[in-house]
Amino acid sequence: MAERLGLERVSAGYGESVILDGTDLALQAGESLALLGRNGAGKTTLLKTIMGLTHLHGGTVRYDGRDLARDPPYKRSRAGIAWVPQERGMFPSLSVDEHLTTVARPGPCTIEHAYGLFPAIAARRDSPGNRLSGGEQQMLAIARALVMNPKVLLLDEPMEGLAPVIVQELKALLAKLIGEGGMTVVLVEQHARLALSLTARAAVLERGRIVHQAPSDQLIADQATLQRLVAVA
Repeated sequence: MAERLGLERVSAGYGESVILDGTDLALQAGESLALLGRNGAGKTTLLKTIMGLTHLHGGTVRYDGRDLARDPPYKRSRAGIAWVPQERGMFPSLSVDEHLTTVARPGPCTIEHAYGLFPAIAARRDSPGNRLSGGEQQMLAIARALVMNPKVLLLDEPMEGLAPVIVQELKALLAKLIGEGGMTVVLVEQHARLALSLTARAAVLERGRIVHQAPSDQLIADQATLQRLVAVA
């Protein structure tokens, strides 16, 4: 398969601060990746760098073979990269329906299809974003990304702070989306075993560099390496 997303010797951060330091990563079309690492390793910064939200000090970020260095975030989004931020990014004055209609683009995932995936927010389509529960906000954040019909989906801690029943619902949905193979998915998740159970491949960040890559099922079976790299209890 052709490369969908590639990072080559990427150094990036915020202002003069360098968080990613010579990071290399390549993802094929339809591939799923668990991006693991301890707190502060640079996982969120890597996603933000793909979206153009950090200062790129050096290296190349490629999408479908094209260098994205000069593209602002909105152009990357229009090109087919969707990001679900850790903070969810709700607009307090917009209803659920407005969150979706303002970003929806032509493709198989229509707004009604998204509501079918998330019945809980379908029932609240007229409610403003700040009136939703944490779980509902996370569902809306993912639905908002999906109706953009992206080629690449970046998920930053989508399970954080959610009730176990919501985590199970989202896990089942992500398993379905990843299993369909239509999108390249990068999943950042503190629960390493959960992320590995959903993805085909894993990469571990340490101090802004990829220090280990392996098939997800191989890494989850290698408890000593998982403990050493990610400090899994």
